[in-house]
Amino acid sequence: MLLVHSAGTGAAQWRALVKMLAPDCRCLAPNQRGYGRSSPWPSGRPADVAAELALLETVADRAGSPLALVGHSMGAWLALEFARRRPRQLGSLVLIEPVVLGALRASGEEAPLAEVGAMIEGVLAAFARGDTAAAMERFTDYWYGAGAWAAIPLAQRLPIFARAGKMRADVEAVWADRTPVSSYAGVAPPALVLSAERTTPAARRMAELVFATLPNARRATIPGAGHMAPQSHAAALAGMLKEFWAEIA
Repeated sequence: MLLVHSAGTGAAQWRALVKMLAPDCRCLAPNQRGYGRSSPWPSGRPADVAAELALLETVADRAGSPLALVGHSMGAWLALEFARRRPRQLGSLVLIEPVVLGALRASGEEAPLAEVGAMIEGVLAAFARGDTAAAMERFTDYWYGAGAWAAIPLAQRLPIFARAGKMRADVEAVWADRTPVSSYAGVAPPALVLSAERTTPAARRMAELVFATLPNARRATIPGAGHMAPQSHAAALAGMLKEFWAEIA
């Protein structure tokens, strides 16, 4: 199984889930560039989505086929792009709260795009004026819930600040995406599209668009969870994944 993490977190977001799944499968959770122990991302350097996909392809080739691919948030977008390029390599695809802003933009639905767009533009504006703390607070409170940033002890914010340059690049990359959801219509492996019960309206709508497009998809909701369900509701998520894999076995 290959796990693709969200923007701003790193592979550590999967730690609890991997512990629950490891007895039954081999779990690979690489850090994308600029996260974990990789070199800090240079300020102002744009993300290279092609390079991120190449990294996933390298790990996937080592893992072998068929591959169970799981992505969360921006990581779900990368997982979709991987699946679009290499559908035959996949045995299954799980997309948790996929952030597919190209699909949302192409849908013409103004309200959800305006909602998430206000957050993104606020984050990027704060970065542009050099206020990294304000950018991180806006981003964190949107995805984790109001007051989440203030609740993080100061000492624990330091590694988050170290990832800020890459997080900025990732946010710019997802905001620049123009891929219509129809581009994923050929992704045929069995898929599970997961929404969190307490997610944002924009995130819920993006999941709906993806589910309606994939030809062999199931949809489910993670009870009681917000967008960061892999961290906050790992046990529930593990159970849902095992149930899905049993259904398609």
